[in-house]
Amino acid sequence: MPKPSKKTLIIHIGDHKTGSTSIQTAFAQRQVKLHDHSIFYPAKLANNVMRDQCRNYGAAETPEARELAAQPFRRMANQIRKSNADFTLISAEALERIPAALLHEIVDSFFAKVVDEVRIISYVRPHPGRITSTFTERTKVGVPKALSSTLEEFAERRKADGEAKYLPRFAAWREHFGDRFLLRPMIRAHLRDGDVVHDFTHHAFGGIPFEIRDASAVNESLYMEDLMRLKVLQMNLRMPRLLRLMAGWEVYRLIGQMPPPATRTRLQLHRSLAEDIRDTYLQDARDMDRTFFDGKPLMENELQAAVDKAIDTPQSTDPADHLPASELRSLELMSRVVAGLLENKDVDWPAFLHGKRVQDVKDARQDAEAAQ
Repeated sequence: MPKPSKKTLIIHIGDHKTGSTSIQTAFAQRQVKLHDHSIFYPAKLANNVMRDQCRNYGAAETPEARELAAQPFRRMANQIRKSNADFTLISAEALERIPAALLHEIVDSFFAKVVDEVRIISYVRPHPGRITSTFTERTKVGVPKALSSTLEEFAERRKADGEAKYLPRFAAWREHFGDRFLLRPMIRAHLRDGDVVHDFTHHAFGGIPFEIRDASAVNESLYMEDLMRLKVLQMNLRMPRLLRLMAGWEVYRLIGQMPPPATRTRLQLHRSLAEDIRDTYLQDARDMDRTFFDGKPLMENELQAAVDKAIDTPQSTDPADHLPASELRSLELMSRVVAGLLENKDVDWPAFLHGKRVQDVKDARQDAEAAQ
């Protein structure tokens, strides 16, 4: 088969909590078909390991260390070189925290010679939604500060460390990649067909007509009731970070295969917190709108919308306020059993649990291919 006349590398860098799992699942399961064009997706699910590879490369202080850190990129570049596909897609929301200058150096050093074009694409969730979704995510994967915090305390920490201000980070991507960098708003009303996978496919691949095979939706959010169940588990694990993360994702995976709970409560901002978030991030939202969204007040409007939708009083994040005492006792008992099993050092539990997610993707892809 002849090589394509033009090869394009697309690097999807997140952000976290902007539908990355849905995008990755769609491409890993080969749900997306471009008309008259082909896609090489090298990951079983995501390429988030690339974050650590970038950090290792950036931290290398000797020629020998730099050469060792370069090996993963050389292997990936070789895969792309050998591929007959028109497009290669690398999706790794963990790259959100990699400096733009470092990824630019890596792209120029290893990938620029094997492709004709490089595109960087990211999504950004408005400030209120990013704060609530990040709190949910960090509770899910057992980050200790999230487990011990209220939503208001969590938001205050983000304000203090400047973590939720967007413009400096995204301006750096624009500075280093110019018009090769595309930022899209993670606002449903502004997504193509109201769906992030459709929006991503349209914009990342330059408007080429496409089809997306129907598949079971990826559940991107947890109701408070299930989140509190996960919180009980995480409070009893007391395990290393990676194991907490994989255990949280395993429970999340199983929740997605079950019917939703009978009582479905969403995590919501209360009015005073929503107002504080609006006041804190208003200038950042306006700067983002002016710099990336043609001056349309997309991010600014979402700040006010969060105030308008806010509830009057803070929600409790204590499991006892959401679940009956009998269920809490059962959850704690089973959580202690799980914690005891995970103490078995003869099993690589993070790899085992991650493998179950990958197997889900593989099974779905094989089922779809068999049905064609």
